[in-house]
Amino acid sequence: MKKEITYTFDHIGIPTNNPQEGEFYLEDSKCYCTDPAKTKFQAEYMRPEEGCPFPEILLQKPHISYLVEDLDEALKGEKVVVEPFQPVPHRRLAFIDVEGCLIELAEEVK
Repeated sequence: MKKEITYTFDHIGIPTNNPQEGEFYLEDSKCYCTDPAKTKFQAEYMRPEEGCPFPEILLQKPHISYLVEDLDEALKGEKVVVEPFQPVPHRRLAFIDVEGCLIELAEEVK
């Protein structure tokens, strides 16, 4: 973590092969997801379809998500495994690998 950046916990992401209640489909990502804000412990489930463009690490390992004010600044010098993209209108995000731990960094889009 960089001292000059504030990281606010958002959710934990859990890959799954099982359909989940309340999941929605992200067409560009070919992946079903749940809304972590609608769960007791901020859990997001991700269920990829055939052809999902995410790297294998994202489809097999859980991740921890943090909100940051400036995604581009937070990504500087990090090992990026998924470049910034905007899966939903209100959020832009990317994934990094920190010593084998998968981290999602996200910023709110206004």
